[in-house]
This record gives sequence, C-alpha cells and structure tokens, in this order.
Amino acid sequence: DQKYIGAYSLPKNGQNLIIPILKEGEHTIDLQPGIKYNGMSATREYYRFYTYHTERINLEPGICKKISKKDVMYNTDADIEFYYSFDDGLNHFENPPLTAEGTPNNFSIINNDSVEYGNCLAMYSASSKDDYKIITIDSIECSNTNAMILELDYHSNIPFEVGIYGKISKTSNTHVYLSSMRMLANNNSGWNKMYIILGKVWSQISYQPFRIYFQPFNTENIPKGYIHIDNIKVVHYQD
Repeated sequence: DQKYIGAYSLPKNGQNLIIPILKEGEHTIDLQPGIKYNGMSATREYYRFYTYHTERINLEPGICKKISKKDVMYNTDADIEFYYSFDDGLNHFENPPLTAEGTPNNFSIINNDSVEYGNCLAMYSASSKDDYKIITIDSIECSNTNAMILELDYHSNIPFEVGIYGKISKTSNTHVYLSSMRMLANNNSGWNKMYIILGKVWSQISYQPFRIYFQPFNTENIPKGYIHIDNIKVVHYQD
C-alpha cells in the first residue's frame, strides 16, 4: 500500500527539493501537485484537476535519488468553464445591472510594467467612499456539483472581495451577492496565485447559473488603491 510521506513546499531560486524517505528497495513514488485552497495552509492538499507523476525507484540508505522535473498540466477530467487572460484586449466585466445611477466605473484593461502576464483587469479606488462591484458579462452554468474552483492571479495594494452573483431561485427575479472570500493586499510580495472554492456559496443559490463579481475595499483610504487580476478560470469536473 502507498503511504503518505507529507506535503513539501518547492524551494525558491530553482534549488532541488530533498524529501527524506525511511525505506529501502524498489518503491513507487507518486508526486502530486498541491495547492492551498483559499490561500490557507490548513487547506493544503492535492489539486485533483492537475496531473501527477509516478516513478519506480530503488531506494538506498544515504543516497539521494533524483527525479527529473515534470510539467504539470490539467488532467482529462478538468473542464475549464471560462478563461479570461485579457490578452485579446476585451473587457469581460461590467457594472451590475440595476445599480444606482452614478456608480463609479473604475475598472479597465491595462498593460504596463506591473503586469506580469500581459494585459490584465485593473480596478481602482481612491478612498473608503468608493463602493462598487463589477461582474462577469458571461454566466457560468454547470450541472456537476462535485467541485467548482475559481483560479486567478492577483496583485493589489488594497483588499477586495470575490464571490458569485445570481438568482436566489429559478422562479425568482431577486439576485444576491454571495462572498466566497476577502483577499488581502499583497503589493509587497508581487503576483500570487489563488484557488477559491465556489461550491459552498454556489449551493446557496441551488447550483443555478451565476456570474463572478469583484469588489474593492479601500478601508485605509489609500489614494491610489489598485487591484490587478489576471488569468481568471473556473474549473470543474465534467458531467
């Protein structure tokens, strides 16, 4: 039987990762890419949408065995519902319908030195008085409720909220905003990847079609508050 060895963070600067294994002889090693759901260390686990590497190795005491670097890709079970890289220059977001007149439209597509992957979505806020949301133009529909993950890259100097926007029921015209998580500013650490679980909030609207929304929170009144978001994906299992 396979035995769990542990979770290890990859070293920086391209250094090798050394994993101690107290075994001898022929063994099968499984290397599974892991993530932190919602950015929390307590939710660190294997990401089921990614491929993993299996290799048979003869383990010997005091000798390091090297496993060559392998590319990680999405597996065949992963279905990417939509993917916004913004490299097409198109804006896939809008202010929510039925918002009060005068709601600021402080978002755009930019390409400058702060953008790591090309074009990205940018939201701005000058003070805590700014109160607006943006939502995806496209709706997300899925009948498989086993897993629904929002992936994105972000870089910001103010917090912002991520969630879903949809009808409370099939027969109702009432829409609700359901927060998935509040993202903290990360301007000192550069661009970060985030994997956000949508299933719990999605279930609150009975797994109906929804849109993704973002909302800035400039509680410290930073004059030039910004949020840069890129590579937005919604990934789930195929039916």
